[in-house]
Amino acid sequence: MAEKITHLTFDALKSIVENKDGTTQYYVQILNVEAKSDIILKSGSMSQCTCSDGFAKMKMQILNLSPSTLASISKYKPIIKIQGLMMKSSFYIITKHEVIYLDKGPVGQPYEYDEYKQMNYTNPNGNTEIQFAKAPHTLSLNSNKKQSILLQQSKQTNENINSDQQQGKSAIKLSIQQKQQQSKPAIQKIEHQNQYPTSDQNLLKISELYPGMRGFKIKGRITTKTDITQFKSGKGNLFSIEIIDSEKSTIQGVFFNAQCDRFYKEIEIGKVYYFENGQVKTNRYSSKNQNQSEYQIHFEEASKISQALEDQQIDAFPFNITTIGDIDNLQLDDKCDVLGVITEVKPLTQITTKSGENKAKKNITIFDQTQRGIDIVLWGTQAEKWQFQKDEIVAFRGLKVTDYQAIRSLTVTNSTTYEKDISKLQKINKFLEFSQFYNENKDFIESKPKESKKKFALSYIEQIKKDFEGQRNNKLTKFYEIKAYITTIFSKSMFYTACENCKRKVTEVPQTKLYHCQNCNQNYPIPSYKYFFSAKIADTTGNLTVNVSNDQGQSILKLACEDFVKQNQREDIIKRATFQQFRFLIIAKMETYNDEIKPRFQVQSIIQDDVVSDNEELYNQIQQMLNIKTE
Repeated sequence: MAEKITHLTFDALKSIVENKDGTTQYYVQILNVEAKSDIILKSGSMSQCTCSDGFAKMKMQILNLSPSTLASISKYKPIIKIQGLMMKSSFYIITKHEVIYLDKGPVGQPYEYDEYKQMNYTNPNGNTEIQFAKAPHTLSLNSNKKQSILLQQSKQTNENINSDQQQGKSAIKLSIQQKQQQSKPAIQKIEHQNQYPTSDQNLLKISELYPGMRGFKIKGRITTKTDITQFKSGKGNLFSIEIIDSEKSTIQGVFFNAQCDRFYKEIEIGKVYYFENGQVKTNRYSSKNQNQSEYQIHFEEASKISQALEDQQIDAFPFNITTIGDIDNLQLDDKCDVLGVITEVKPLTQITTKSGENKAKKNITIFDQTQRGIDIVLWGTQAEKWQFQKDEIVAFRGLKVTDYQAIRSLTVTNSTTYEKDISKLQKINKFLEFSQFYNENKDFIESKPKESKKKFALSYIEQIKKDFEGQRNNKLTKFYEIKAYITTIFSKSMFYTACENCKRKVTEVPQTKLYHCQNCNQNYPIPSYKYFFSAKIADTTGNLTVNVSNDQGQSILKLACEDFVKQNQREDIIKRATFQQFRFLIIAKMETYNDEIKPRFQVQSIIQDDVVSDNEELYNQIQQMLNIKTE
């Protein structure tokens, strides 16, 4: 049974320095890290710290302090158990330790050890008692247990006095209070007068939680709850929730294994609960979520969750709407909430992932007051179970931003939720603005084009080459919008035989005269034909060789590939396409080919000229130049 440590070891430093006792396991506090040693041992690196026993303090070397411990020292003072100690002259190295608490404040007002020694090992301001946060509810012992513990404490006190008298001054002196505490049972086993209190006293706010904290009580509403998922190793499972409190602060709660089984069926989305005890940790993914706390709670065996009465002060709809027009300003994998009207619901499809797993997929398109549309991709059970209809108004919470070939889209995550109830949607920010737009334009939304492509500033070939010159980063990918002429189309290989379904290359089987697709495992008597060729483009700053795929090839040659294959005068078609100016969207990325990393440039799309937009951009540039000259 784990014992709760309530005191530092009395005169621990005196015992170490004067008695050279390195075998006893001492409880001490780290007050600060003064420097990181340059000495690198086989077993790790050392940190020079100031350690205290509540009465005295001195410098000690600690081997392999964890990053979380180092990070907490500046604000809190970690308490550790010394499990291994090396001593040489006045040099003390803690070779092995265990962190007991990360979140406690300073214990006592210790003197420097030399001063403590000059004071004949006395310190009127010294103390060994560790301060704990006040318990959020009252604990009580039944009379039999209380009597038994008091009897044990009395007996133990007498034994301590006799022991100290026999051992003399050189013995290690543990505080009587610490020895009393060692006889107590673990706090989890003490019987509660009220197991699930419903009082709001001693509540903390989510904003008051900090890493390492375990004893707390908060009140909040569950806004999201994920399905139970298995670890990739298959040796455990988990689910998570999001909690919001009356200050609109949110924090993620995570349940592993036994706690996953214990709590999953007991809690429901939308209800208010008291959450007691657990371990507060830093949330590694908070930077990707615009609403989420930088911490998360890992619920443990000592955790308790009890339902509270409905609280109108706790927001039930914590949406923070981002308009579709503003999604261009977000980074990949950022999370956002959106509100709009559904303009298209595509049929459910089954796809095969790279890992060979079959997965359901469904796309819907929503449109909002910025007159922009965007696709939302649903996967798995969400694609199968979530039902949407065209012209429905819906708000999604917790969508992830994705960017495939310069086209922005949103995808659901395990924690995504949605709301279609108009009475609830009216409480969401920006609903009034959207509602006004929708009422005025609902008859014309169908005719408005979907626009989810990210816009790029006009660039030049010289800039593309400069950005990729000497690059060795094989993950580098950039998009450029340029105006250029096609100077050469390399006609040696301009198309390939393709599968009608997946568009991948098919091969002819000589024995059957059929074309076989390995991806679909299908045979076709006649293949489909798709463009894929190289071309050289040029602008006023230079030239660039690019790859052109089927849709773009058809726009350049003004002819479908199926018809191009049948032509006898292909050279004439190619000549007509050269020295034509186009506005290209180029995707440039580093790729490894035959163990060589080099850039590859692909025509992603051919953009229709927008004369009005181009003239406005040119006008703004001229105005900016004139203002600079005037200043």
